[in-house]
Amino acid sequence: MVSRYRWLNGVDIRDNRETMAVNYMYMEIAHKEKEKVTYKHRWITNKEMTEENVALIAKCGRARWKIENEHTNVLKNHGYNLEHTFGYGEDHASEMFCLLNLLGFLYYRILGLADKAYQRAQVSVGWRTEFFNYLRAAMRYALHESWESFLVFVSAEDPDG
Repeated sequence: MVSRYRWLNGVDIRDNRETMAVNYMYMEIAHKEKEKVTYKHRWITNKEMTEENVALIAKCGRARWKIENEHTNVLKNHGYNLEHTFGYGEDHASEMFCLLNLLGFLYYRILGLADKAYQRAQVSVGWRTEFFNYLRAAMRYALHESWESFLVFVSAEDPDG
């Protein structure tokens, strides 16, 4: 694999208004033998780029993007329903919705590690997203006297053995 970098320091973000100057970088990775580009990405940063540091800045940018993308992907697409529209609320609504999602994620992880009935219910339903959909639907069928009776209902277990 061969990495190629192009960069410009001190680029205006907009061309028709006074704005902050940023440093722009383009990176591509190509397969050496096939000479085919397999990865392309662009970044802007406030870090000045030179021939000595451009590879390190690209590596840091890729790592940051990977972390953000994987966390956002989990929270958005795997049952937690975190959406970008949270930013349209009044005052601190977006922070509260995000915090509630993160608390739900934490609670789910704790239950998945520590609650045997929860583990059995999840295994009986399957995929996490389907499990959350099933929980939402199951809450509409009947009221349950306890968390345990709800999980027995979800997992279709025989409560007597």
